[in-house]
Amino acid sequence: MAVIREWRSTLTNAVQLGHPVTIGWADNYRVRLSKALGWHLLQSQLNQTGSVQLLTNEFNNMKKLCDRFVEANNSRTYVSPESLNNDPLDQRIMNCARSLAAMAASGQFADDGSCH
Repeated sequence: MAVIREWRSTLTNAVQLGHPVTIGWADNYRVRLSKALGWHLLQSQLNQTGSVQLLTNEFNNMKKLCDRFVEANNSRTYVSPESLNNDPLDQRIMNCARSLAAMAASGQFADDGSCH
């Protein structure tokens, strides 16, 4: 979750400051996340609580959000610094992150629907 938080935070800063979001930059976070997660170990641990799919959904939503800004950069489309304000996908990512953090802290699976 720390890598996803860092990815989201860096993406937010880039958008707010008007920096381009490139495929190389996005791929860097995808690779870092895959390495940080140690998918095999993590999946075996999370499968016990049923939350592996929720974490996968969070990763996919973050990728989808980032890809939107990569595409805007590639097509040279203007991106407003406020474009993440009240963005439904960004809000879903934030809510899911909170839910996953609460599950990690409690050690109990509690799907509140925010990660779907």
